[in-house]
Amino acid sequence: MANFIGVVGSDRPESFNQQALALLEGSLHQSDHTVDRLLLADPTLPIYTQITEADVGQPTQVTQFRESIKKADGLLFACPEYNGLMPPALLNGLTWATRSPTAQADLSPFALKPCFIASSSPGSLGGIRAASQLANYLIGLGALVYPQFFLIANAYQVFDPSKPEALQAFQQKAESLSLEFARFCQAGN
Repeated sequence: MANFIGVVGSDRPESFNQQALALLEGSLHQSDHTVDRLLLADPTLPIYTQITEADVGQPTQVTQFRESIKKADGLLFACPEYNGLMPPALLNGLTWATRSPTAQADLSPFALKPCFIASSSPGSLGGIRAASQLANYLIGLGALVYPQFFLIANAYQVFDPSKPEALQAFQQKAESLSLEFARFCQAGN
């Protein structure tokens, strides 16, 4: 079975995007796939600049993330939307991940790497603007972005524990999309 990396764009444990990723993970685990989570939006990661890179080199978490990407069969992104954009911390982590230990541009971890994008938002658009921006960014890195997103709009209502029926439709959608993505990854390998 396939091994996936779940990349979370929010550092809040209770965030809607953490919960969206959990739906995808649950479906994949039931089919004997593995998902290891990584927090790329790490608040301890310095803001990428060439000066910082020259001064401190590649942070340990970046080296580990790059190695994890290379080994994974695919990446699952759970991307929050901040004012219509993907979060700055996620962009910072991805920028660091495109740099080699010798401070050179190196997109090889993302080359032809299957990527799936989920986004959840309290608004009516479900994070589609951030998901689209992330998709364009990943395509620019050479990744293979799965053409359908897992979007959850009106997340306060969907994840309301007093209304489990609201979540049920999204659980079914998560199962369907995550298993389709697993087949997509296996077809390419």
